[in-house]
Amino acid sequence: MGRSARHAAFFRFWSPAMAYVLGYWWADGYMRIKSSGAHIIEFASVDYGHLLLIASAIGEKYDLRKIKANEACYGMEFCSKQMYYDLLTLGGMPNKSNVIGFPDIPPELLVHFVRGFVDGDGTLAWNGDRPILQIYSGSRQLLADMAHAIKVQIGIPAPNVIANRKLWNIKWSTTRAKCLAAWLYHDNPGLALDRKAAIAADFLNWQPRKLPHTGTITAEMRVRFAAYLPAEE
Repeated sequence: MGRSARHAAFFRFWSPAMAYVLGYWWADGYMRIKSSGAHIIEFASVDYGHLLLIASAIGEKYDLRKIKANEACYGMEFCSKQMYYDLLTLGGMPNKSNVIGFPDIPPELLVHFVRGFVDGDGTLAWNGDRPILQIYSGSRQLLADMAHAIKVQIGIPAPNVIANRKLWNIKWSTTRAKCLAAWLYHDNPGLALDRKAAIAADFLNWQPRKLPHTGTITAEMRVRFAAYLPAEE
């Protein structure tokens, strides 16, 4: 299989890199068919170097001159009918922002998909001295299903989906944000946006000023994230 054929089949075969790029595209990507009939897959980012990393993961030595910038961000596109229809098979769609659902992801690759989505449409930040991890989408159901999938796999309770102007969001804070960041960026390494991975690393050094109240740390979290949690009294 030649290089162009390999990158065209990228979304056909599951791998950590494919799941990450799929998550990133799910958050910050587009697909469309031009009037000429060309099938276009697009990625957008404010981080120029991250688009090059995604291009490399797909298997394409992308021409730097093809990455065009507008006032808001950079954009990168691939012309591939196979990639287009593979994304449709996975649940992707044109004009997806407010209606796209949560794809059927192999459980062992969920962490990579979610990290890709967070790198595309998520925020890791400090609210005073409290770590916050927040994810945004125009699709309420997507966020609800993602939060549920995370809860099932690692035991961090699913937050409520909250309206935020034209978007919806889910948010974890304090101990739950720290554990989620550890799962996404530290315990399961792979492709990641450097600046968000750096904030996640800072989260790991955070300690609550007092023991979390009952219910903040579930039994599943206590087992999975013991190294990051305060000792029980």
